[in-house]
Amino acid sequence: MTASTAQRLRSYVSSRLDLTAAVARVLKARPLNPYPYLKPLIERASGVRVPPISATPHTVVYTRGSMRLLRYASPRRRYRTPILFVYSLINRWYILDFLPGRSLIEHLTREGYDVYAIDWGVPGPDEERMDWAELLGGVIQTAVQWTLRVSKSRELTLYGYCMGGTMALAYTSLYPEGVRNLVAQATPVDFSKGGVYTLWTSADHFDVDSLVDAYGNVPTKVLESGFLMAAPVQRLTRWLEVCRRIDDADFVTTFLAMERWGADPVPFPGEVYRQYIKDCYQQNLFPQGKMEVGHQRIDLSRIQCAVLNVIAEQDSIALPAMSEPLPTLVSSKDTETRRYPVGHIGLSASSKGATVVWPSIASWIGARSKTMEP
Repeated sequence: MTASTAQRLRSYVSSRLDLTAAVARVLKARPLNPYPYLKPLIERASGVRVPPISATPHTVVYTRGSMRLLRYASPRRRYRTPILFVYSLINRWYILDFLPGRSLIEHLTREGYDVYAIDWGVPGPDEERMDWAELLGGVIQTAVQWTLRVSKSRELTLYGYCMGGTMALAYTSLYPEGVRNLVAQATPVDFSKGGVYTLWTSADHFDVDSLVDAYGNVPTKVLESGFLMAAPVQRLTRWLEVCRRIDDADFVTTFLAMERWGADPVPFPGEVYRQYIKDCYQQNLFPQGKMEVGHQRIDLSRIQCAVLNVIAEQDSIALPAMSEPLPTLVSSKDTETRRYPVGHIGLSASSKGATVVWPSIASWIGARSKTMEP
């Protein structure tokens, strides 16, 4: 046996042992998401390794509990007005900085914006007791203040995505100072139009008090099971598509990155979840100006800054009907709704983002932002 033949044989055996060990670890953990089970097989068949998720350079400028405030400084800053992203509490923020060339944050920094994002981290015992009053008036307000301080600006663009958009709207209605523009992307507003999610969370079917009382923070498996049941066939058939296109390295890289993000949920802070389900989904108080936070009511008619309502026409999570009423609920004189032919995640990670979605949103923000002084 030659040296090269022996080397190939050792490499072959080693790769099979590594694959077997990876599958064994997954079977022991028994996750609901198919990604951990199938990832080692797809990687081995395609030759694609871990995709470079969240590759845009950033620094941590503030921390509070599990939360981090990230700064993505522009290499050529053109705008004095910074952008602060408020993402959902359900998944991780890095879908906004997905892959090189397919990153909304990367695009905005190249356009000259000073960009910040709230990374909620992994909630623990401290976040379990956090309510909406602390979430808005404590965590988000502090993130706003630090963004303005570090960016050396008096105003910012608050950019909310999905439930993060709901929180951004609630925050602006209570604490409008410093918010120059507000972008609500794929944002639930009228929760009576939530389709199957409204049905599932109905008080007739879902006892949220028992869930939160039993677990504190809502476990990821509870959240994952809901999304899995919403589209069980699609969650599996898309793996057949990646097998069909196993020799397309770009497709496999994007697919694995998306599936990795989808398989990386975090627990939902218990008390925030309790009120979110009760006040929003079960009673639909949010668009009626009846949701109480602390001793104040969230009244969207108090919002007077410029508002961009971004809707994904193929959204199956925040259905377009949930977002459409927003312009009629705020008092802003400058409101606009823009619709794009993509799905919920496609607004931030699809191939159409860089050519269709992001330039449109960036231009809207730019027209309403202060530029840097010469």
